Amino acid sequence: MDHLMAIALGPVQEFIATARRFRDFYAGSRLLSEAAARAARHLAQAVGPENLIFPAPKDLGELEELGQAGIPNVLLLRVPEGKDPASLGEEALGAARGYLREMAEKTLGPHRAHLRYPEALAQVEDLLEGYYAYLPLGDYAQTRGRLMALLSARKNTRDFAPVFWGGPLYKSSLDGARESVLDFRQDEARLRRRLGIKEGEYLSGPDLLKRLWQAPPFPSSTHMAALPFWEGVRARKAEGVLEEALEELAHLAGEEARTGNPHPALRDTPFARLDVRLLYESRLEEFPALAEDEGRLEAARSRLASLWKELRKRGVKAPPGSYYALLLADGDRMGEAIDRQTSLQAHRELSRRLALEFAQKVRALVEGHRGGLVYSGGDDVLALLPLHTALRAAWDLAQRFQEVMAPYGQDGVRPSLSVGLAVVHHLEPLQDALDLVRRAEKLAKSGYKGEAPRNALAVAYSPRSGSELVVRGRWDEEPRLTQRLLRYADLLRTETVPGRAAYELVELLRMEKDLPDHEKPLLREALVAEARRILGRKQMEAGYREELSPSDWVGVKRLAEGLLLARPFAEALEQAAVPAESLEVWRAH
Repeated sequence: MDHLMAIALGPVQEFIATARRFRDFYAGSRLLSEAAARAARHLAQAVGPENLIFPAPKDLGELEELGQAGIPNVLLLRVPEGKDPASLGEEALGAARGYLREMAEKTLGPHRAHLRYPEALAQVEDLLEGYYAYLPLGDYAQTRGRLMALLSARKNTRDFAPVFWGGPLYKSSLDGARESVLDFRQDEARLRRRLGIKEGEYLSGPDLLKRLWQAPPFPSSTHMAALPFWEGVRARKAEGVLEEALEELAHLAGEEARTGNPHPALRDTPFARLDVRLLYESRLEEFPALAEDEGRLEAARSRLASLWKELRKRGVKAPPGSYYALLLADGDRMGEAIDRQTSLQAHRELSRRLALEFAQKVRALVEGHRGGLVYSGGDDVLALLPLHTALRAAWDLAQRFQEVMAPYGQDGVRPSLSVGLAVVHHLEPLQDALDLVRRAEKLAKSGYKGEAPRNALAVAYSPRSGSELVVRGRWDEEPRLTQRLLRYADLLRTETVPGRAAYELVELLRMEKDLPDHEKPLLREALVAEARRILGRKQMEAGYREELSPSDWVGVKRLAEGLLLARPFAEALEQAAVPAESLEVWRAH
């Protein structure tokens, strides 16, 4: 009898998210995806590609292509009669673990003289958890529902094997659980620099695997923060001025400054060969040649100051900005859409459409907006973006997802994409940035109290000085939140709305909050009038006044938050020399 089988690999967050920088985070994501791809390949060879349901390749070649976008950590397949599901499950988990062991030997082996090598390999081998469940295949929808409940129950009964590599050693600086496997016996400072490990940082086997693995290049948060500046340099035809200065700075900073990054998002930029940190005075001391020579450091600072002066003469907004966007997206009503698939073949078609028409297209879409895709598995997306393109990228992703999943709606409701977008300082700790974007994505899916859930964008802004701000808007609103923020950004850039207007509106909101409830209605009416007066201080562009000036108290709050949130986008658009748009162009977005 045929069986339906599900296999789950993990722990996803523990492996991926224990990272200090995005390159390590990306490496963890790719390693886990490729381990899942190895398991999927073994299963496809054992039962035939046509029996894989999620992912659903037509052949082994297409499975390799799907792996480029990302293989999800939960696999679903039909096990034909005559095949033992338990044996297949163990073999698939063994293939995934074998891949990680293989990568660890290849990556850590050359550095074994400086490591507790056997312990490092043991930690990597113990890292991957795997669970599987299977049931006789009867009615497809009912069997799948029971199977996923069974798999969830199996995951909740975790296996705990004894740990044999423990000892009185430093713990990992990243997860605080596993012991460090570093064994520097001499010349520690030089070896740390060579391995990319900071002073005082201690890493476990899995940490080192992500740090040293030769993953494809990935942009940093600093790259994303600097990209609007580069666009402005190009627009003012000042590339030669910048590249000449960067070469001089790299000469001062030594060979470490010539470690470029050929990621597609950095095409046509000098950052493909020179370290972007050279543009940030606060990061110059991260180069040993500058930190150890005060004269070189002062020369580098002086060269930066002269560069800003020269670029400003050419109309470039300098120095580069400090904020970037982190995007996290997740499909809505996907469980309902899958539950409506009453046959294995129908579920395979949904899986193929999602993988080939959405997940595989996401990388090109993100990189087209000068971003870096961390992962795109099924309906999940995580990406870094520069601020001048982030809002349009979020809308393009949401549109693409809705178009792909349109055939799977019911009663006029179709699957949609909820997106969290976090505006974060490029030096903010990675874990704080991830926490912020996860909270934004959660708000997009759930909404504020009384609001319709899902099909929304939530934008969170965490300035280094000031309080956090989060604004939510549904994709089916008119105008959309992306439209409003881009429009407010243009009004701020052209000074159509006074630069201090948002802060003055916030002060009005604070005044109202401190009043007794019985006094609030009268004051709200007066404050709405005051808000309209603030916005009327300057002659506003025709067509903007009626839509911007609030007519009620809710409008004051909405406008104040929108203007505050639009400020970092306005600064990035101005630095990238993106022309402010007319009302007609704005409405066409």
